[in-house]
Amino acid sequence: MLTGLEASKTWPDWGSDIHDGKLWNLNNYRTDMIQALGGVEGILEHTLCKGLQRIFQRGKELTNAQRSGLNQIPNRHFTSWWSPTIDRANVYVDFQVQLNFTGIFMHGKIPTLKISLIQIFRVHLWLKIRESVVLDLCQVFDQELDALEVETVQKETIHRRKSYKMNSSCADILLFAAYKWNTSKPSLLADSKDVIDNTTSEKYWIGVQLRRGDYDSHDVVCYARAKFLTYTTDKMSVNPSATGVMIGIDLAYN
Repeated sequence: MLTGLEASKTWPDWGSDIHDGKLWNLNNYRTDMIQALGGVEGILEHTLCKGLQRIFQRGKELTNAQRSGLNQIPNRHFTSWWSPTIDRANVYVDFQVQLNFTGIFMHGKIPTLKISLIQIFRVHLWLKIRESVVLDLCQVFDQELDALEVETVQKETIHRRKSYKMNSSCADILLFAAYKWNTSKPSLLADSKDVIDNTTSEKYWIGVQLRRGDYDSHDVVCYARAKFLTYTTDKMSVNPSATGVMIGIDLAYN
């Protein structure tokens, strides 16, 4: 049996701060955890709050039933609300399934979330959202023909599978120049130093891609850049010209 002095001398030999951890005061546990996770805004960023934010902001335009339904989403649809945080590629490794008629990839076997997503995107809602974005873009270009020096705006006829086929793509809109456009090397929307050479083009295509990001992968700018480079270099994609733009929309984070 060790005496107190002997025990105090031998304790460091069979104890380690790295292995055993440290004792923390739990009085401020709730505050410390919220701060460590990025505050309330940082936590809500990885829920459906960002995707539904504009609907919440409509205020008086909503009926009482709609407002009541939205308020119940975080509790009654807990898995769906937290799905960007729960269903992640870095958590569920080597498991990925694409939901039918959508561009959503599930990384975990979560039946309740799968049922919720199927109900949300039933009757080809994914396709309809993408088509509505394309039509809105066509209307905007029609209104800005002179400013953009566009002669004709042509909406391409595409197969409906284009909305959720992710290994190849084709143009949704084709713009014909009234004269000729000077073109630059591929760049991001926020880039301020475009490298414009002597190359010109009379055609300019526009592609629209929908996605649903998660906690680990929600940078839609990098996603659009990767898709643009892929679809302009592979042999399966069909683009009417060498110059164009890829527009990416994240339904969970945009």
